[in-house]
Amino acid sequence: MQISSPHYYVYIFGSPASDNLKVGVAGDLQKQLQEISKEPASQNMTVVKEKPRLVYYEHYEREEIARNREQEILKGGDDNVQRLIESMNPNWLDLSDMIS
Repeated sequence: MQISSPHYYVYIFGSPASDNLKVGVAGDLQKQLQEISKEPASQNMTVVKEKPRLVYYEHYEREEIARNREQEILKGGDDNVQRLIESMNPNWLDLSDMIS
């Protein structure tokens, strides 16, 4: 019997049309995507409600490391979060199809 290693993802959901970025950690990124899709639009979102896009993610095998990375990203502020997204995903494409 093979035991699979744990998975923890630092994620960013957002879109270039909105200044509403959501940074977090999840053990199940698919489930997190479903939960975020159910959330009501915030006041910061554009008038046209867009489907939340997974625009950035990092994978870790230890939750502690993922949580530390999340805090590091959050401490950088919104401008740094946007630069991080654009370094990996300059067109802000939805990366949710890349996860399984």
